[in-house]
Amino acid sequence: MKFIHTADWHLGKLLKEHSMTEDQAWLLENRFLPIVDEEKPDVILLAGDVYDRSFPPEDAVELFDRMTEEIVGKRGIPFIVISGNHDSAERLAVASRLLRSQGLYIFGPLDRLSPVILKDEWGLVAFLPMPYSEPARVRVMMNKLGMEEAEKVKTYEEAEKILSSRMLSLLPDEGKGMRKIALAHVYAAGGMSSESERPISIGGYDQIPDEVFAPYDYTALGHLHRPQKTKRDSEKIQYSGSLMRYSFDEVRQKKGIIVGTIDGEGNVSTTFREMLPLHQVREIQGSFADIMAKEGSEDYLQIVLTDSEPVIDAMPKLREKYPNALGVEQDMGYKDDDGERRIRLESMSDEDIFRAFVSHFREQELTEEEEKLSQEVWEEVYRKENAK
Repeated sequence: MKFIHTADWHLGKLLKEHSMTEDQAWLLENRFLPIVDEEKPDVILLAGDVYDRSFPPEDAVELFDRMTEEIVGKRGIPFIVISGNHDSAERLAVASRLLRSQGLYIFGPLDRLSPVILKDEWGLVAFLPMPYSEPARVRVMMNKLGMEEAEKVKTYEEAEKILSSRMLSLLPDEGKGMRKIALAHVYAAGGMSSESERPISIGGYDQIPDEVFAPYDYTALGHLHRPQKTKRDSEKIQYSGSLMRYSFDEVRQKKGIIVGTIDGEGNVSTTFREMLPLHQVREIQGSFADIMAKEGSEDYLQIVLTDSEPVIDAMPKLREKYPNALGVEQDMGYKDDDGERRIRLESMSDEDIFRAFVSHFREQELTEEEEKLSQEVWEEVYRKENAK
């Protein structure tokens, strides 16, 4: 059986307040669908973060609707989708029960999950959806389903283990030995993150060890935007990465999809297929004169000026040649009182900015008790953001 593994479409994404939806539509229509037509997969897997926020804009919703019609309606390919931490699980899964009969399987609410079982020449393959699942949501699921000891689930690892165990228990008795592919939206230990990913938690306790996914022949992961394997020598657990570059620290990352096959013995082989966008996201550096002397570009640019003297009204002038320049900064080598380069807020997390603020104005780091309290506050902030 051949599958395509993709993730983190983030439809409706804003890059420095610029909407990327038109570029996402171009990429899906002119790069993704042609690969689908060339590879002719038996199933397509989308491992979370369909949208960039829980209330996506109308054009993003229309784009996803169009893609489901292209994949399922026109090509007749089963399409399995799970929600990520940017999605509203309930909104994404509207009408999902009805759509399953058409070959569109969308999973969000944890108490409504079920395996998707497809068949190839060797027999049955089970696809087990595990949407983004913070511990509190898993406890709610366990209480709804009458599962015991819900209050003991405190960490993301424990939550994912419960979710995996639940999915495996739903396999039919005659199919316990069938080949199994999981879809999960998690931060797997060993993965490399990017600044455009919304933190799932603070302090790293959201990271989940590979062993959680040991029962599966392949695990299609979403959340981290860099395409990567959690273990260098293994095809079994992989991130396909995001659809496009969504921050300027991703400018050296290739973006694309994973095309995989699983044979009758459960052995998986994969190939990464790069997808080049209409407009690339990249960074250029140099003096103002040198940059203005270069050939223009419609790429989305972060421009770093190296002039030793201030450049007045740099952005309006640069946009005459680079209409999609989204940011400009001038690195003139200035140091702060401690001899360190100035803080670049764009590359810092919310928590890091808060720590730097406290350190600067109080001339003292957070105490252990204050750090614990701030982590609880940030967890509540992110939980409320995800619930919107």
